[in-house]
Amino acid sequence: MDYEAAIIGGGVVGCAIARELSQYEIRTVLIEKELEVGAGTSKANTGLIHSGLNVQAGTWRGKLNLQANPMFDSICQELDIPFQRIGSLVVAFNQEEERELKKAMERGKAQGVDLRWWHGDKVRAQEPHLNTEIVGAAYAPAGGIICPFELTLALAQNAQINGVDFLLGSCCQGLKPDGEKIDIKTSRGMIKADFVINAAGLYGDEIARTALDYSFTITPRRGQYYIYDKEMDLQINHTIFPMPTRRSKGIIITPTVHKNLMIGPNVEDLGEKNCLDTTEEGLEEVFKGASKLVPGLSKEGIIKEFAGNRAVAGDDFFIDVSPVMKGLIHVAGIQSPGLTAAPAIAMVVSQILRDQGLKMEKKSGYERGRPKVVRFSKLTYEEKNQLINKDPAYGHIICRCEMVSEGEVRDAISGVLGAITLDGIKRRTRAASGRCQSGFCNPRLLGLLKKYGELNPLKISWSGPGSEIVRAYSKDYLLQGDKR
Repeated sequence: MDYEAAIIGGGVVGCAIARELSQYEIRTVLIEKELEVGAGTSKANTGLIHSGLNVQAGTWRGKLNLQANPMFDSICQELDIPFQRIGSLVVAFNQEEERELKKAMERGKAQGVDLRWWHGDKVRAQEPHLNTEIVGAAYAPAGGIICPFELTLALAQNAQINGVDFLLGSCCQGLKPDGEKIDIKTSRGMIKADFVINAAGLYGDEIARTALDYSFTITPRRGQYYIYDKEMDLQINHTIFPMPTRRSKGIIITPTVHKNLMIGPNVEDLGEKNCLDTTEEGLEEVFKGASKLVPGLSKEGIIKEFAGNRAVAGDDFFIDVSPVMKGLIHVAGIQSPGLTAAPAIAMVVSQILRDQGLKMEKKSGYERGRPKVVRFSKLTYEEKNQLINKDPAYGHIICRCEMVSEGEVRDAISGVLGAITLDGIKRRTRAASGRCQSGFCNPRLLGLLKKYGELNPLKISWSGPGSEIVRAYSKDYLLQGDKR
């Protein structure tokens, strides 16, 4: 197939680029090796929209963070994404940290960030569970929280509605010049494109190497997290940061848009890109760091631990045209605040394409939204009754922890870029995200994937090949015996 633009990578950056390009009369395709968008770094991060307090002037990270932050109110309204500007606090424990933090505030204010100094008494009045040794904090009202997967999915769904093709479960195996075009070898066949945007995250350098481009190298940086049950008796109202270091914004404690409490991440540079193991040492570091902020923190109520890898290509984002292959654009090393910066990154890529000669005419009939999402647990009693009377599937609760209905799961499977894995359902609906961590709902979700997705139960997986749930039908298994 022949395209004008091909995006490699279906994380939040790739999907933001896809949505940006879908405004124009451009034949665009997004290629993603996993079966779902947002299945890598984008689903395993803290889900923060950063204010820009700690951004460094003169960098892509700083400039694009500041540019993108104000965009989220309209983006989330258009795409029906839960988003809250709860504000963030960077706390100081002594006079030296206070001096450094106030210097950082002056730098942030010079770049237009709204920042206010809170003395220790006000910090504790707003956050009574914080450490009494805290002498003050920088308050940034523009700080926000969002579900990173839902943001990624919504961007992708909107892009597909506006004509972008998605090749999911399709691994890019190589790039080769072919006259004025680039041949893209994938696990599902060959594609040609005038321009290729390499937004492959952790594997961006490997994609570049297939084009004999060695202009950057990706180092995976793992961060580990704990998630608490939403019924936990500890109220935190803002995102709480310690003083940042050169490598990290530190181990934080924050509410999520789903009312859980999250702590993490730590920082570990790895040699292996797909290592998502949690470790006793790493999780203890996370708990110790969060306990410094909230001394009364307990491990009771933890329902989930996980790890995510960030793609690091130096101290800044790497956004540039390839020096060796015409038409290849790299968008790499998108570590924090990459989630925040994603919409602005997409605009930069759009401008690069114009500068490289791609004709970009606005599309008539462009749709800014996506189909409205039913969130049954958020409805009033009257709204629930009305919905159930109209469609009884919404009255059948599949996940009791998160109060997710069969109707919502059906919508997730049958909708735009519908789920084809159990993890895909979880990310779209919150089913399997509660305190029992899928103990009740997984068999029911598997049955609904068979029913609405018309999938073979033996092929249904948690997150792709190798994670299949069912080994055999019970009767066949008993008749044939265990042949392990």
